[in-house]
Amino acid sequence: MGYRHSRDEIVAATAATALESGVGALTFRRVAERLGISDRMVVYYLPSKADLILAAATALTESLQGLLTDAFGDERRSAEQLARVAWPTLTTPEADRVFAVYLEVIGLASAGAIPYDRLAPALLGGWLDWLADRVDAPDADERRRVALGVIAQIDGLLLVRQVLGADAAHAAATALGVA
Repeated sequence: MGYRHSRDEIVAATAATALESGVGALTFRRVAERLGISDRMVVYYLPSKADLILAAATALTESLQGLLTDAFGDERRSAEQLARVAWPTLTTPEADRVFAVYLEVIGLASAGAIPYDRLAPALLGGWLDWLADRVDAPDADERRRVALGVIAQIDGLLLVRQVLGADAAHAAATALGVA
């Protein structure tokens, strides 16, 4: 007799729950209720709260990376080009919900909340590695430095977007030459 839901389905439900309620409200019970299963089945695949949060954040990050991969194409780009190409992709309603979760994780980590204090560096490190591969620079160290700059710029703009709204973020992006 097989399981009613696969790990992938449980992770997808975890990500959907995080998008709806935020990671602070993410629980085994909420994910289980979404699927109509026992919360023990969720625990079987994602044994800790940290696993639950990481699964949601990873799934959401992968979906954004897919969108950005399509936008960037195969060529390496300068910091300015990366920011200009990424900005329109990251200012959609879908991306807004994902970045609300991402910024919630970062904020909780900044406050020293467990397990976010361990998860946020892993998430940010994953973004850094992914983006550095798309930077046009002479060596790996320079690609990482440039990628860090792009992340700082884009994450700052997205923070402005989440807190002050789309108009303020657009004004800031225009001032920075991103929009």
